[in-house]
Amino acid sequence: MSQTCRVTINGRTVEVPAGTLVTDAARAAEVHVPIFCSHGKLPPLGACRICVVEVGTPRLGPDKKPVLGEDGQPEIAWMPKVQT
Repeated sequence: MSQTCRVTINGRTVEVPAGTLVTDAARAAEVHVPIFCSHGKLPPLGACRICVVEVGTPRLGPDKKPVLGEDGQPEIAWMPKVQT
């Protein structure tokens, strides 16, 4: 059985196979991300920069467990720049 990961995009959470492209995960979550080069026969190059998105992961505490906010949701450590 392959590993899956849980991804939340614009408040919609989906489980996708590990290694799934963000654009494909967004499609699974029914979130539109403008893309130009996402074609099965083209490498996911990202040269046109149409598909830039903010990417973050749960912030981990000293015990390596996610730090939860007041609402009980994990705090997100955002990457410093948008990613293609």
